[in-house]
Amino acid sequence: MKRKAIIYVRVSTDEQAEKGYSLKYQVERLQVYCDANNIAVVATISEDYSAKTFERPEFTRLIEQLQRKTIQADLILFTKWDRFSRNAPDAYTMIKRLKKFGIEPQAIEQPLDISIPENKLMLAIFLTAPEVENDRRALNVIGGMRRARKEGRWMTQAPKGYRNTVNENNKKIIVPDKDAPLIRWVFEETAKGVTNVFEVWKIATEKGLRCSKNNIWNILRNPVYMGKIPVAAYKEEAACLADGLHEPIISEKLFYEVQDVLDGRRRNVPTKNTRQDALPLRGFLICRRCGKILTGSASKGNGGKYFYYHCQKGCCERFKAGLANELFVEGLKDFNTKSNAIDMYLTTLKRAFLLNQEDNANNVGVYKKEVEKIRERLYSAQTMMLDRLIEPTEFREIKSRLEPEIERLERKINNVQSGIGNYSAYISGGIDLLRNMPKFFVDADLRSKQQFIGSIFPEKLIFENNTYRTTQFILPFNRILSIGAAFGGKKKGTETKIMFQSTQVAGDGFEPTTFGL
Repeated sequence: MKRKAIIYVRVSTDEQAEKGYSLKYQVERLQVYCDANNIAVVATISEDYSAKTFERPEFTRLIEQLQRKTIQADLILFTKWDRFSRNAPDAYTMIKRLKKFGIEPQAIEQPLDISIPENKLMLAIFLTAPEVENDRRALNVIGGMRRARKEGRWMTQAPKGYRNTVNENNKKIIVPDKDAPLIRWVFEETAKGVTNVFEVWKIATEKGLRCSKNNIWNILRNPVYMGKIPVAAYKEEAACLADGLHEPIISEKLFYEVQDVLDGRRRNVPTKNTRQDALPLRGFLICRRCGKILTGSASKGNGGKYFYYHCQKGCCERFKAGLANELFVEGLKDFNTKSNAIDMYLTTLKRAFLLNQEDNANNVGVYKKEVEKIRERLYSAQTMMLDRLIEPTEFREIKSRLEPEIERLERKINNVQSGIGNYSAYISGGIDLLRNMPKFFVDADLRSKQQFIGSIFPEKLIFENNTYRTTQFILPFNRILSIGAAFGGKKKGTETKIMFQSTQVAGDGFEPTTFGL
């Protein structure tokens, strides 16, 4: 009676590319063997899949057919045992399982009678050798990848903002692509600590960045954008950042500023949610009657659309958005009359920055001494390990504690040095804005207008009788207003607080008499 066999052929994509293994060749060899040994072929199973486990689509389908008894056979034939499995424990388990179906697995080029106990030693060699080869290949890949990363090369798919290419030495490298300016903008906007990450992502997608909401967080956390390659910890080696061979998109200073924002170490003021350009003050006004935040909406009438700020709590607070917006800009215009106060504030700022720069220069020296001291400790610990005075595990613990401290101090040094001598660059933009606030506000887009309002007023505004009332401004504006009051002097017999005084007659504008002076 003829024996029945299932022919099983397998090849992985890597094997086919590197070693030229062919499914067609295996089928031909097995068919010739069956014909020569009077074996009937009842099925041919072919798949392109790894043999690390038996979780392979076609093999799983075969087991299901055997369980349903839709296929009946005596043998499952393959060319070599590594076609069957490259994992010895899994292979032994599967052999036992196949025996329960009355099926004997056999490799025609490495034939073994498994019923003979001694042959199990040879089976172990046939099964273990491919597993050892796999493990060695994995170690070689890990070692090669780590070596490449330490050399500063990014080996996997390029992150957003870069593309894969090769350099003049035919080595893999990444270079900035068309998305690089948008990536830089995302970092710069996040570092301001004003717009939350979700809003930054929405604006970036509107600008043309194709990126998921979750991936934006990965981008902001990835040091590759500042020119560093992360190298993960492995065995006795600690994790580190290697200097990349690629061109950075952002500076280290900007990257760590963003990390401070994401970690909550810098103030983050989210923008208000509104899509109406005609309602820039929505979210910043409160009802003078009930104290609730006013909303805004449009009404149609006389052939046009008219916008209003109004309360939703039934207290009938409602006024035209156009008038409120115009008076807000008028208030900003009145603020420009404080030119003497702004000049004085500029002088005060310069003086403060100069003193701060002197302190920073001294701090750099202190930080460098601390870094040198820590490096000496690290060197001493390394020497003690080499002299066998401490164990390698103790040295690794010391190293993992000291290296982050060195990195933190060096970051401080870079941040301080980048600011020394450049104080004018830090304040000139802000002073220009103070001198031209109405123009800036009118020309800005909706989000910028809302960020501008939120940056001046820490609390809500009340609009009443064509004037604005607020309890306070942020500290720099209070300083300017105080200086302006000092220039104007105090009229005899008045008890007005100095920050509300002015050299001009108060008119419609902000109350207390700050903008409307």
